[in-house]
Amino acid sequence: MTEQRPHRLARYVHCRSIVPSSINQSHIKMTRNGVTCAGAYSSTSGRRKRPDHTSPRIPLTLALLALAACWPEAAGLDPKFDPSTRMGLVLVPADATVGSVIYRLRASDEEFEYPLQFELVGDASSSTVQIETLPCTKFNSICQANVILTRRLEPGRYYDFQVSVKDTKGGMSVQSCSITATNFTTPHDVIFPHKAGIIMVPEDAKKGTELDYVLANKNPLFQKPVYLELWGSPLFGIRQKFISPETAEGTIFLLGQLDFEKQAMYHLTVLANDAYAEPGQDTRNIAGLEVVIIVEDVQDVPPVFTVAPPVTRLPAGLIPGDKVLQVHAEDGDKGVPREIRYGLVSEGNPFTSFFDINETSGEISLLRPLDDILALTHAGDPVLLTVIAEEVKVSRDEPPAMATTVQLAFFLPERSNSPPYFENDHYVARLDENAAPGTVLTFTDPYTPRVMDDDAGKNGVFSLTLLGNNGTFEISPNVAEGHANFVVRVRDSARLDYEAATYVHFQILAQELGPATNLSMLVNVTVYLADVNDNPPVFEQADYIVDLPENMTAGTRVVQVHATDVDTARLGGRVRYTQILGPHNTSLNLDPASGVVTVALNNHGFDREAMPEYHLYVEARDDDGIGNRAQVPLVIRLIDVNDETPAFEKPLYEFILAADLRNFTVPAFIRATDGDAEAPNNEVRYELIYGNYENKFFLHPITGELKLNGPLVPRTGGGGGGGQSVGGLRRRRQTGGSVASGGPPATGQKESDVFVLTARAFDLGVPVRYSTATIRVYPPESRTRTVTFIVPGSDPDRKKVQDTLADITGGRVIIQEVRPYRTGDGGIPTDLIGGGGGGGSGGGAERSVVIATILYDADSVVDIAKIQQRLSINGTVTNIISQEERSAILYKAENRVLFWLLIFLAILLALGILTLLLCCICPRCPLNATNRSPSGWDGEKPGQQRIDRPIPVPSRRIGSTEGGATLAKAH
Repeated sequence: MTEQRPHRLARYVHCRSIVPSSINQSHIKMTRNGVTCAGAYSSTSGRRKRPDHTSPRIPLTLALLALAACWPEAAGLDPKFDPSTRMGLVLVPADATVGSVIYRLRASDEEFEYPLQFELVGDASSSTVQIETLPCTKFNSICQANVILTRRLEPGRYYDFQVSVKDTKGGMSVQSCSITATNFTTPHDVIFPHKAGIIMVPEDAKKGTELDYVLANKNPLFQKPVYLELWGSPLFGIRQKFISPETAEGTIFLLGQLDFEKQAMYHLTVLANDAYAEPGQDTRNIAGLEVVIIVEDVQDVPPVFTVAPPVTRLPAGLIPGDKVLQVHAEDGDKGVPREIRYGLVSEGNPFTSFFDINETSGEISLLRPLDDILALTHAGDPVLLTVIAEEVKVSRDEPPAMATTVQLAFFLPERSNSPPYFENDHYVARLDENAAPGTVLTFTDPYTPRVMDDDAGKNGVFSLTLLGNNGTFEISPNVAEGHANFVVRVRDSARLDYEAATYVHFQILAQELGPATNLSMLVNVTVYLADVNDNPPVFEQADYIVDLPENMTAGTRVVQVHATDVDTARLGGRVRYTQILGPHNTSLNLDPASGVVTVALNNHGFDREAMPEYHLYVEARDDDGIGNRAQVPLVIRLIDVNDETPAFEKPLYEFILAADLRNFTVPAFIRATDGDAEAPNNEVRYELIYGNYENKFFLHPITGELKLNGPLVPRTGGGGGGGQSVGGLRRRRQTGGSVASGGPPATGQKESDVFVLTARAFDLGVPVRYSTATIRVYPPESRTRTVTFIVPGSDPDRKKVQDTLADITGGRVIIQEVRPYRTGDGGIPTDLIGGGGGGGSGGGAERSVVIATILYDADSVVDIAKIQQRLSINGTVTNIISQEERSAILYKAENRVLFWLLIFLAILLALGILTLLLCCICPRCPLNATNRSPSGWDGEKPGQQRIDRPIPVPSRRIGSTEGGATLAKAH
């Protein structure tokens, strides 16, 4: 009996929330991702202790805080039991029947790893209950399981067990459960005020027919209503409605077509979720009700023949009145079967009058002689007879009677017969192996592909089939009468392989198809296969891998390949090695007969530094090099040889001693690289070989850093042209040109103190390869300056920039570093480069910072014409200052001149104003009006008089000498 899935409405059953009264260590469980807090908990011993009503309880607030603290760790990891379905302690009345559902478990998974599986943990065979996981798919939001009672409960006894729930990824939660039986009787009438007991349903009831209904009361302690489910058969469903806040009604209805003949009774179970339970006596969250549905038989199936042989061969010597055979039929309706009556259908059948049938027993007998039947038919033709079986209707109210017919075939006895025969007792043919489907076998003389049958009529009809060829050949015609020339063709060439078997053997069967004969004849056929070149060469190895040094020379043996061909030598079995495919294949020779591969050239091009291994293919062909071809991979793995010499980054390194003669102004590193691919051939070491007198310098053998073994103490030395030495070493005379460029010394150059060292870089390979470079160490002179230059371009040419700066500064230039310019880089003021911090001319062009050391001689010369000539070159990196920069510099210069000119004019104007004010105040100033000559009075207007000079005496003449003297004296 199949179970019905719960109704969709019942799948989302809400359960009451139960807050645990106490929390102990068993509430914490181990999960696959660490320690988490489990809503359903399990103890370490696997059994739950009985509740101790006298033990102190943890406050609800503390319990909720504990759950909230561990909730983030558990969320999204493992499935969780619905808190409302915890079976901490379930009270079950002692009258609970074995096999009944006593509890409904629910669980969910936040990662939607559905379906979930519920299981008992521990020894399930000794448990009081069993767990039944209800159907659940990955589209459900919750999965459920029934807890089913498996044995009677003793009142007052506690039964402990554990239930686990697992998701599809292995996540699991476990909860400890306990049930105990109470001395209480389940109030079925209160839970189900109306119960559907036995329901009678006719088998022809239509889908959707309402059969009965059930009433269920909800648990008074819950706010949620009761939900009903129907289990037992997918042919029935339940439709729920709430007739009151306390009661729900479930109508049982038909979902599918019933068939009494297949199943006459159905046992269904109505489960009520959150149904009524007596407080303090029963804490189950589900109640069950058994419903029995009986299907009533309806006369809707016709009679069925149980005995009716379709073909019967009549024996020779059968006379009228003899029994031929007996048929039997039964009513298809098994509830109240009807009686059956038999008859022969004569309509359209000329042979009905030759036979008779007993209407109650179904016995068929011969009425007329067989010769009369033979006169109406050909020999071997079957005689067809139609028998009808009809139900007997005995009541007017019954459904109409139904009938069934069956057709019987009788084969009459035949006269004497002979089997078919072939022209030859065996056949032989020849065929190329792997012949294409449809190829006809050719039977040459003395073989004639013909078969004959001397019988006339039906007995002369025979079939032709092949035996023992596994579908390799086919024959036509398949059916013939009297005689036929047969043709055998290739159907499947899989077995036509000369290398597997040189011939194929099978048989031809000719068998009569007459109604009273099975005479046959067999003949053997042998097909000899001819070998053809149908197999390519096969190499002995799947691939050939060799290790060779990269400096191999012409004639070096690489490898010898070998291939064979299963075909015979005269049909292309002779193998030749034709070519090598892949990179540098022309550098290899392939012997076509032996398969030996050798190096053809000294300059073969195989270089370990370019590629560690080369993948090629060697081709072989059969039929002496013109037939089928095959290829095998050839992998040449090169062994690194010390054939690369370490190379310095530059031939000359120049460094300047610091002022304290203990170190250099910048870290002094030299660097060389080796082009070999593997160690130790590409490992570089450094050493000083010349110039390190008295061992004053130390060159690190691995890093290439040049250091001083001790501070150099300057002192005066003698000999060799005199002069001053540093650190006790004589200064070498340098009267040359640019140190940075390493060019020839120029005439007129003063001597300078320079340490000239020769460094060697060598590898660790065998043989050792090395190269040398020159190191020049300059003393700390006052004429040495480190200057930061801003040049246009993102990656200027160091040599051209060095030459340009040497012309501009008039000294020898050593470039220490070149890097892109960024805003505020190195503390360089932005107004020196066009302002703004754009880093380029006009705010858009790219610039570079060049840090260089300038060494000035005592007679450094700056040639302005040379600078102008170099700066006038366009389109090169030596054009240090671009046109936009020159325009910006000229614009700034003009603005500054105008600014200072305006300031100068303003100062002059202020001084003039101040001088005039002082003259007006000072009485001794020659510009004061009181110090003017008498002749100045002649110019005054008539009647004008100054209040600060004396009035002349009227009695005297103004123009007299005496008066003039008096005035001059007064003044």
